[in-house]
Amino acid sequence: HAYLFCGTRGTGKTTCAKVLSRAVNCLNPHDGSPCNECEVCNGILDGSILDVKEIDAASNNGVDNIREIRDDVRYVSTNAKYTVYIIDEVHMLSTGAFNALLKTLEEPPEHVIFILATTEAHKILSRCQRFDFKRIKPSDIILRMKEIAHGDKLNISEDAYELLGRLADGSMRDGLSILERVVSACGNSITAENITATLGISTAESIFQITDAIEKGDVNKIISVIDNVMSDGKD
Repeated sequence: HAYLFCGTRGTGKTTCAKVLSRAVNCLNPHDGSPCNECEVCNGILDGSILDVKEIDAASNNGVDNIREIRDDVRYVSTNAKYTVYIIDEVHMLSTGAFNALLKTLEEPPEHVIFILATTEAHKILSRCQRFDFKRIKPSDIILRMKEIAHGDKLNISEDAYELLGRLADGSMRDGLSILERVVSACGNSITAENITATLGISTAESIFQITDAIEKGDVNKIISVIDNVMSDGKD
């Protein structure tokens, strides 16, 4: 009746919550996955079915907001089998609000499912089925970026893909945000040099120069490289 999705940002917690909300209500599920074609799936996707409710706890974190949920859960779903409440950033709820939610969370009506998403699972103590979302591998982020680049007719070099995969730091959303920023600044052809210039970060070459200088114990070289990087206004 209640799921806790936790993990670092941009790893797909809210996206998976939305997929699950369709899967439990789908009229023709395929091996547990939603068909995305039936009237219920389409209704949830276009927002015409209101039995899936997404709440941002960061901006709705008061006791009154939770009381509304507590009052609403009594009503049976209108179009779907289950009413699904997706509460994003649930750790942002005030102590009073979370205490108000706790009773409903632990003993909800049979037609209600709660999905809580958080980046700070240690703050949530409740009787939920917990799922930990891990950082996404750079290779998987690159694969998704290549699909997008192919669809949008972007010409991105391999070293640029590798750099984007590293900069994403395990977050698909952050990776795509960086890609969008670089595309808006540089157009449809992107190299690793375009990325370092757009984001104002140091190049791999300057990092290798520093590590080589450290290995040789060349203090003057280290200071010189850092000085050049700083004078270029890079981190």
